[in-house]
Amino acid sequence: MTSPIKVGLLGAGYILEAHAKALTAISEVVIDAVCDLSLGRAKHAAARFQIPNVLASVKELAQSDCEVVHILLPPALHTDAALAMVQAGKSVFLEKPMGLESAACAALCDLAERRGVAVGVNHNFLFSSEFEVLRARVKAGEFGRIDHLSLSWHTSLPILQSGPFDSWMLAAPANVLFELGPHLGAFAIDLVGLPSIVSAVAANPIALPGGQTVFRQWTAIGQASSATTVLSISLTPGQADRILRLRGRGGSAQLDFGRDIATSDFTTSENPIFESYAVATTAARAMRRQATRNAARWLKGALANGPNANAFEESIFRSISTFYSGGIQRIDSRHSGRFGVETIRLCEAITRAASAGSPSHDSVFVEAPKLTTKPNVLVVGGTGFIGRRLVRLLVDRGERVRVLTRNPRAAAIELAGLPVDVSGGSHGDSQCVARALDGIKTVYHLAKCAGKRWQDYLDGDVEPTRVLAESALTAGVERFIYTGTIASYASGNPGEVIDNQTPVDPAIRRRSHYARSKAACEALLQEMYRDRGLPLVILRPGIVIGVGSPPTHPGVGLFLRETRVDYWGDGRNPLPFVLVDDVADALARAMDAPGITGQTLLVTSPPLMSARDYVQTLSEKMGTRIDARPRSAWRDWVADFLKELAKNIVRHPNRRWPSLHDKRCQSHCAHYDSRMTERALGWRPVSDLETMINAGIKEPVEWFLR
Repeated sequence: MTSPIKVGLLGAGYILEAHAKALTAISEVVIDAVCDLSLGRAKHAAARFQIPNVLASVKELAQSDCEVVHILLPPALHTDAALAMVQAGKSVFLEKPMGLESAACAALCDLAERRGVAVGVNHNFLFSSEFEVLRARVKAGEFGRIDHLSLSWHTSLPILQSGPFDSWMLAAPANVLFELGPHLGAFAIDLVGLPSIVSAVAANPIALPGGQTVFRQWTAIGQASSATTVLSISLTPGQADRILRLRGRGGSAQLDFGRDIATSDFTTSENPIFESYAVATTAARAMRRQATRNAARWLKGALANGPNANAFEESIFRSISTFYSGGIQRIDSRHSGRFGVETIRLCEAITRAASAGSPSHDSVFVEAPKLTTKPNVLVVGGTGFIGRRLVRLLVDRGERVRVLTRNPRAAAIELAGLPVDVSGGSHGDSQCVARALDGIKTVYHLAKCAGKRWQDYLDGDVEPTRVLAESALTAGVERFIYTGTIASYASGNPGEVIDNQTPVDPAIRRRSHYARSKAACEALLQEMYRDRGLPLVILRPGIVIGVGSPPTHPGVGLFLRETRVDYWGDGRNPLPFVLVDDVADALARAMDAPGITGQTLLVTSPPLMSARDYVQTLSEKMGTRIDARPRSAWRDWVADFLKELAKNIVRHPNRRWPSLHDKRCQSHCAHYDSRMTERALGWRPVSDLETMINAGIKEPVEWFLR
């Protein structure tokens, strides 16, 4: 029996999960090692996927027993890392883009051929199930000679709005094209050959905090043999539209490769009435058949925590399976390194024609902020929506601020121009925290985490909060200010009044992981206050709005898109809105307000708007018609219950049981009263509707649509 191929993973970022799931499901291979400069990330991946060897350098991986290495690093590092592996006699499988320079990619292929190893590139959408069917039909000539091919990647890029702004993709105008263009270019090259670019335009620029410019729209027109090609990218917020359309002399076809649904169109009748009917019914049958098959397959994959839980993950699984299925010395032409070189040549031609320059090899860099005197205030979570406002306000007040962050480069961009000290590290690392607390009198803890399991919150929120508080006690800080959330209240009863005396939900264990985690952190800190004298103050902000947050706020309802929202409940009750600047002001005042140690302070404006009022105003400011519908807690709970029932039956690792009580609390029907906080802090939040609308809706809309 042939031994399985030993595979190494170089890079433990977000794409590792899809590769690891796919490899785990392939009998011909075994993941032997994971390598990342961040040993913590590598260890986390190793524990999750039972990978025996954890490595911290490219050199160690090159010297390992791995026969194939998946290159999962940022694009600028692809070719150098692949060269090191090929020189060590290993085959490589690179995430797209293959590299940033076609000459370097070609040189990699030359070296691999001399060393007798394989170079594969993951253009995963070429292996989606419906594209493979369409491709076979095109190659068989069913559509006749292809006359035109149109390809679009129209979907929002959230980091353009909210960062992190140190991402490689944002470092130079051409980077976006090299990141996304290979998806479209690979389709074109595979179906009609490498197009020669006739013209290209990069448009709709946006200026980002790091001083860089990103073009959000790209259009390139080309010619490949008899076919014209149009490649289009749009990154503005809106309906996702990832579509391939082709026209041949014998028929046409459309593939929604984002959803893996295809339809074709062939003339079948001279009569236009029957022709229209036949086309529509044929397309409807095809879409219904594919939708049913996809839903069954992806649902099974999701419940089994498998590699095919959605169209994207399944395309990666199919791509990787194909790469190994014939033996890596006989790889599919779509994986070929030479094919990858052509996609990079196409990207180079587009950026030249659009006068967009060359891609950057470096990520965004901004000189770190400087502080000449020793800080007295530490802000954890200082690059978030509220944290950025707080840091600026504290600096304006003359405070000497240090920000503890996992990503110092992103913090340098967010806080550029401010005299602050940026300290790298996690608030769950006692050594990092001890260094960050040197000279500190006041600690602000605004950090939060996200996860799918309760254990994720214990590891990423509760335990780091304990480490930070323990270290603060040791350092002798004078005030420890923690931001909780109103999500931890039992707020589903319209007759209830919530103020500073209201405790967290007695049934908090039945609430969402986020609400429960925040409450657990509060309970931990309050115990340390009572038993050990931690100088604690807790603030619980309401639904925070303002410039910097998307106006489609999840506290208002479930926004399925900009023009459709389901309210939490009927949307008629006043909601506890508060402006982000008012929250920052309350936090700043809490630093030295007398007599508030041990207290919990509710931070909301007086009730001024319901969800319906908010959505009506939002519709007017955005110039759109928003389809807004009530959403009962019962309906929400039943849908969630059925999903979780299936996950519990198969013992899915992310399984849980939904709570009707939790769904009812999402509507925030209770009355929120912050007058006690106003008196305690001498704080005056916005209390008139016009100002709330201007600062909370109008200005955020203008920022969001810029």
